[in-house]
Amino acid sequence: MRKATLLLASFIALIACVSTWQACRQPIHIGCGGPMKGNEPTSVMLIYSNVNNTADVDTAVWTNYNGEIITALAHLTLSANASYRVRVLFLNITAAPSSSGYDVTASVQKEGSSYLVCFTDSLNIYGNLSADMNWVREDLDNGVKPMPIGLVDSFWTGSDSVCAVMATTLHHQYQVKNGDCDPGYIDIQALDTIYISPNKG
Repeated sequence: MRKATLLLASFIALIACVSTWQACRQPIHIGCGGPMKGNEPTSVMLIYSNVNNTADVDTAVWTNYNGEIITALAHLTLSANASYRVRVLFLNITAAPSSSGYDVTASVQKEGSSYLVCFTDSLNIYGNLSADMNWVREDLDNGVKPMPIGLVDSFWTGSDSVCAVMATTLHHQYQVKNGDCDPGYIDIQALDTIYISPNKG
């Protein structure tokens, strides 16, 4: 009975979190140039895979289609006290899925010395996302002094329940990249609801 009550409470909290996020969503900011000019990403896909539980995989997709923000899939639930590997994909859904212009992630990777993916907690509904989710970059660009790109990352979640909106941003940092998120400008920003639950599964 107690477990059922906890699961029901978690479900209600998730619905409340998603509803709150719907009210605070923000528009995309496109400033693409270079190799992606004319083929800018419209969607950001995050794929979270629990490294210790292959069945625990969740995906969030945030899209701006001709100015319409599509949020139906822009949320995910993670287990507390878990380690995840995260892949970030940038897609252009105005192109055919079978075409080379659909998945523009390869362009970001190829020009990695000009790009950096950053994650920040945009809004904490309850808990503290920054304190309960820590990450390490796993990929590097091909610069003289290699620096992270952020297309592949490792995340560790804390023990507390958290409901928050996380901003994933792609920073264009041609000739100003220094490993920090501040230089340059933002090509695309996605807002996804993140729910960390001790009772997932």
